[in-house]
Amino acid sequence: MSNAIIKAPCVNLSNLEEIYIEMTAHNCNLSCKHCYIDFKDKKIKDYIPIEKVKQNLSLIDKNKLQYIHLTGAEPMLHPDFNHILRLCLKYSSVVIHTNAHNINDKKARFLRKVEEENNFGNEIIFMISIDHFIEKENDALRGRGSFRKALHAMQSLIKYDFNPIMSIVNHFDIDETELKEKFKALCSSFGFETTDINFKIIPLLDKNKMVEISKETNFDNLNLECLNSRTLTINGIFLCPLLSFDNRGKCGSDFGDFSKKSYVETPFCSQCISHNGFLFSFKNI
Repeated sequence: MSNAIIKAPCVNLSNLEEIYIEMTAHNCNLSCKHCYIDFKDKKIKDYIPIEKVKQNLSLIDKNKLQYIHLTGAEPMLHPDFNHILRLCLKYSSVVIHTNAHNINDKKARFLRKVEEENNFGNEIIFMISIDHFIEKENDALRGRGSFRKALHAMQSLIKYDFNPIMSIVNHFDIDETELKEKFKALCSSFGFETTDINFKIIPLLDKNKMVEISKETNFDNLNLECLNSRTLTINGIFLCPLLSFDNRGKCGSDFGDFSKKSYVETPFCSQCISHNGFLFSFKNI
């Protein structure tokens, strides 16, 4: 019998170009069937303290930072959301990953003002969660009223010259070209003329399915979040948002002390590699 230790493949952080801030791990106003979060209490107040955000941002080389992503169950529910957004804009452009239920005309106008008031030339980018171009199909996945609220949010944002990106989980495995064309037609119906940059299509992930990884895989050439980003949560630094609930993804306490190595040992990791496309970033759009 061999004494060899079976070790998961290792990937190394090259540069910390993007960071994800998990604003809340569980607080959400939707019940999406395909969410990677195992919800037990959606009203739990597990918001990341603004002081923790400040401390960690001060430890980062802002000259290498390209984007700060505000994520979580629903980041815009954070009571200090506006303050944290303003803080992050001092460091880089900010990407808000949201179901957009909190965005209306008034909020969009306010956010336009926030972007214009920052003196660093950084922008606010919106990634709106919407999973089907048919209302009935979308709401079956995300909850009643989700479709109309997402469309209303997009209309409010484009009114104030934002260019939102639709974050689409391809739950029904529809051909991506067809999916984009259907969404383009939908958006055109309310005056939003889109291009491919407005669509982020994400495969449906199975938290229990391990995909076999080829031994010849060159990890340094793949489009993986863990190669150039880390996730800040209330519990420390993790490899990516998908692993913020998995201790195998924890790599440190703060941005002053975290591991640059990560090991491909979870089902999410194997599926991410198989997909070979950033699951949260829009770099490969």
